[in-house]
Amino acid sequence: MWWLSTEWSQRAEKFRAARFKSWLDRRVPPAQEIRLSHRNIFIVPTRQGFGFVLILILILIAGINYQNALAHALAFLMLGLFLVAMLQTHRNLAGLVLSQTVPVEGIVGQKVSVPVRVQSDAGRVHDGLSLFWPSLPGSAPFGVDRNGTTIFRQTIPDHRGWYGPGRLRLETVYPFGLFRAWSWLDFDCKILSSPRPVPCDGLVNPDVAKLGAGRRMILGGDELKALREFQDGDDQRHVHWRASAKLDRLMVKTFESQQSSSQWLRLEDVQGLPMTDRLGGLAYLIELYSQRGDAFGLDLFGQQLAIGSGNTQERKALRRLALFEWPGH
Repeated sequence: MWWLSTEWSQRAEKFRAARFKSWLDRRVPPAQEIRLSHRNIFIVPTRQGFGFVLILILILIAGINYQNALAHALAFLMLGLFLVAMLQTHRNLAGLVLSQTVPVEGIVGQKVSVPVRVQSDAGRVHDGLSLFWPSLPGSAPFGVDRNGTTIFRQTIPDHRGWYGPGRLRLETVYPFGLFRAWSWLDFDCKILSSPRPVPCDGLVNPDVAKLGAGRRMILGGDELKALREFQDGDDQRHVHWRASAKLDRLMVKTFESQQSSSQWLRLEDVQGLPMTDRLGGLAYLIELYSQRGDAFGLDLFGQQLAIGSGNTQERKALRRLALFEWPGH
């Protein structure tokens, strides 16, 4: 019957976790900006705090037993210090305003930095703060000046697609280490992770590789097609400086051969790799084309990204890979 007790204990644990999450969502609801106050700050004594209380009780008992006025004075002095430590530790979090509004993108298997803005709304210094996700090591303690703002970056693991890291924990034991005050912060943060690049040299359809290489060799002899305004991510080597000076705005050259079908990166052209690594092979080719300054388009079983070049095109393509779902899944 041991398996029944184990199953019931697991169900009870899930029920308690769901109840706690429901209560926490009501107490500290998700928001992009969170202001800390008595409603969303929790505080308990630390191990050192419980030891401090135990020593206080022993001294008080000894003072009562031996009718020693100095022992009584020491016990009440320690009690006052204990209460002051509780108030100061709670006050070290109260008045902080935290926000996370910057979109975060990363690569599977690597780590990403999540910028969290921590600002003092009470006009005072906050020291000894630590910020982390519960399943990961905490940050080094940091402080917030009276009128300053701290940008905190926490590295976290990720996986392909959207990833919600959950609630962030901000805590402090400042100033005496007798109490630990913390708050569970939910910025509704989502991280978009693209596939890890998998080298696929020699594993691409030979016809596609040959066409891509041929286009690379005749890049300098492409026929000029038109001029258009400069956009973020365009290759600066294609800027037409004379036309830009006349029109008083940046203009770039577009070439007829940049619409060649040889620049399409297709999922079915990545051969010799497991299905789970083919997206990584495309990510590798996207980075390769982008570093060389080549234009390319992306075709994922009919889901197409138009041909383009530059950093903007690379980000769009990696985003398509991150959100791609295999047919039938």
